[in-house]
Amino acid sequence: MGSIKSGVALKVAFVVGALIAFTWLIIKVFARQSADEPGTARGDPATDYETAMTRFAQVQAREETNDALNPVCRSKLLTHGSKTERVIVLMHGMTNCPQQFVELAPKFFEQGYNVLTPRMPHNGLADTNTNALKYLTATELHDSTNTWVDIARGLGEHVTYLGLSVGGLMAAWVAQYRADVNKAVIIAPSFTISPRMGVGLSKATMRLFLTMPNVMTQRVMPFKDGPDHNYLGFATRGLGEMMRFGFTVYDASRTTRAAAQSVLVITNAADAAVNNKIVQQIAQRWQANGLERLDSYEFDASYKLLHDLIDPGRRYHKVDVSYPVLRDLSTRE
Repeated sequence: MGSIKSGVALKVAFVVGALIAFTWLIIKVFARQSADEPGTARGDPATDYETAMTRFAQVQAREETNDALNPVCRSKLLTHGSKTERVIVLMHGMTNCPQQFVELAPKFFEQGYNVLTPRMPHNGLADTNTNALKYLTATELHDSTNTWVDIARGLGEHVTYLGLSVGGLMAAWVAQYRADVNKAVIIAPSFTISPRMGVGLSKATMRLFLTMPNVMTQRVMPFKDGPDHNYLGFATRGLGEMMRFGFTVYDASRTTRAAAQSVLVITNAADAAVNNKIVQQIAQRWQANGLERLDSYEFDASYKLLHDLIDPGRRYHKVDVSYPVLRDLSTRE
């Protein structure tokens, strides 16, 4: 009996020791990551149309020499040939690419906007079964967001930054930090990976994803019914970095108001991918901290909209429902 008890005690001690070691590893890794959070460095706005066009041409040149890119997924610019009164940046979601806005972008162009549709880092490859998203970092999301706002500053007097999902996180970052943006439109931002996950569990999941070996979700459950240019799955490491980037905004909103002049938050009550309450809490904090121009809109659950309520290439899309609302609210003063 004594030997049995000793054996059980050894097993318990081993499990407890392993848990302590794993917890220590997570804390150590997270402490290192916290010391290198994505910064809030000032941008370098283009001072005129020519400067903006030169910078965009440099992006184009790099993308055109990248044979791994899907041609329809290169960064795009619809321009009236000079700096206009208004410019809008349209940022796609993770696993998608600028093709997500193929039908929505021209609608803004017809309203007189110069329209900039950038490609998010590590997205848009022709190989939709790629593992490229495991290389995505929060710092890249920060730098990319800054870069495209800087270019947009030279393309229009009034700058609107609109983003969906991870693009919505980037729009939230713009809202928090870029005072030279007139309007940030935050659509279904993916602060977490499930509508049932709150902030605490999401941060724990983030730390786990940033610590454990990467897993490609398409190896387990590949996406179905997506557009041809969409990746087949996520990388857990990329999802961890996504949440890391998003929670910098969440944490900053505790004590500071949004820097952007106007903010619009759009959510979808039927969204099965994200927790709408997180962005709503951030919006309430911004208002409490002094943001005056904040509007919100939620698509009713009865519409049964997908998380991706923009891409017309997605099966079961309902852009006839979403587009009129997005256009009206995004262009409204």
